[in-house]
Amino acid sequence: MAKGVKVTIFLSVKSDQVSPLLTMIPGLQSETLSRPGVRSTEALRNPATPTKLLFVDEFDSVEASEAYLQWRAQRGDLEKLGALLAEPPRIEVWPVKLAPT
Repeated sequence: MAKGVKVTIFLSVKSDQVSPLLTMIPGLQSETLSRPGVRSTEALRNPATPTKLLFVDEFDSVEASEAYLQWRAQRGDLEKLGALLAEPPRIEVWPVKLAPT
């Protein structure tokens, strides 16, 4: 299988919006996995910081990750998500996997 691209999305959620967002995650992940070029998606949460969430998605390419984010934006999903957040999401693309030395 060709090298994939990891995308991390760090969210800082408003304290009163954590529960509603957590109930949305399975549906969001299902939608994500149905998109072209998506290999996997993970949602992570540290109980010590319950308002912080991390999504780690893997795509076939940088272009596939960009198309996915554009699709989310066009549907208005990013705007809806923004209303639940205490600050803008931090999205980073990781196209290079380092080999162990």
